[in-house]
Amino acid sequence: MIIKDIFEKPIDRDIKGVIKVGQDDNANVKQELEEYVVTRELQKHFAEFFSNYKRGILGTTDKMGVWISGFFGSGKSHFLKILSYLLDNKEVDSKAAIDYFIDDRKIIDNAVLADMRLAANTPTDVVLFNIDSKGETSGKQTKDAIVSVFLKVFNEMQGFCGAIPALADLERKLSEDGKYDEFTTRFEAAFGSPWAEARSDFDFIQDDVVEILTDMGFMSEEAVRNWCEKATEPYAISIERFAELVKKYIDKKGHNHHVVFLVDEIGQYIGDDSKLMLNLQTVTEELGKECMGKAWVIVT
Repeated sequence: MIIKDIFEKPIDRDIKGVIKVGQDDNANVKQELEEYVVTRELQKHFAEFFSNYKRGILGTTDKMGVWISGFFGSGKSHFLKILSYLLDNKEVDSKAAIDYFIDDRKIIDNAVLADMRLAANTPTDVVLFNIDSKGETSGKQTKDAIVSVFLKVFNEMQGFCGAIPALADLERKLSEDGKYDEFTTRFEAAFGSPWAEARSDFDFIQDDVVEILTDMGFMSEEAVRNWCEKATEPYAISIERFAELVKKYIDKKGHNHHVVFLVDEIGQYIGDDSKLMLNLQTVTEELGKECMGKAWVIVT
């Protein structure tokens, strides 16, 4: 008998020593879902989370902030990623994430499984990111650093420009007016490159943007040029305004739509900076007040 033959899976397969939020290719996701072991301790955490998450689906709640704590190597990032797959009900290898839990009987309590199915069947935009990789290197010292990163990933999730928030505001307005597709089509025809690829070099394409928006009748040439000047200046947004943007997006989607921000390594990012901690607290409170359980913040 060869020892490796007694194991169900190949023992020489690649096993990740560290779970990273950015690794989301299908092979990694499938392995994580298949091999995730739900211990007795985790059974309690899944039960508690999905019981509370259900409140935002069936009704309203302003208690939608989750802090995943634990010592180094305890599985915080892995738990966060698994929650993201379940909430998104990500389909991997023609199989929904929730089915990996059902088929392998990872959760033994049928009531918890019912809550998980309810969450999986609720339309949700899942925004999973490592805050240090998304944050600006020079912006961490500002007290609004947290909300700035949240705005960036929220814009990216919608397909808008994350690097230049003022540009994302223009894209959002064009989208609301039903003119975004026309703008991107005209831009590619005139410039020769897709808008999504060229927009990061906004400083060099301003004349093309001015010409296209003017020809579309969206704004006057003077107004567009004034906007272009302001677009390159430092951008500031209040937490209240950010929460309103999320609420407006959720209302537009309808059908009990949810948005979930899952943020890895926020404890290390904040450190002992009380201003950043307050910023995170206020972002969570405002999202709770505005969205009433339709927007969640889950951090490690």
